[in-house]
Amino acid sequence: MFVVINRIRPLPGTEDRIEQAFARASGMKGVPGCLGFEFWRSREGGEYLVVTRWDSEESFRAWRESEHFRRAHRDTSASAGASSELLVYEVLRSV
Repeated sequence: MFVVINRIRPLPGTEDRIEQAFARASGMKGVPGCLGFEFWRSREGGEYLVVTRWDSEESFRAWRESEHFRRAHRDTSASAGASSELLVYEVLRSV
């Protein structure tokens, strides 16, 4: 399994815009190879994690090149000024 985490740190005062944008999003259902999607908010505030699980790195890369990805990321107004860091992991063991 392949896990990708997008760590988003919005500008102070813009958290509502990011939360609303993810609430409106169509999600990842039906995306080939996507095993799961979660949107997390830090209890301390100031940081969000977008956690996706994939059957393979190839499936993740295919999604990044897809029209679905382009549509999902075309409106950048919700995340304007936010910093973003992509973290990539390979799952070695799961229970």
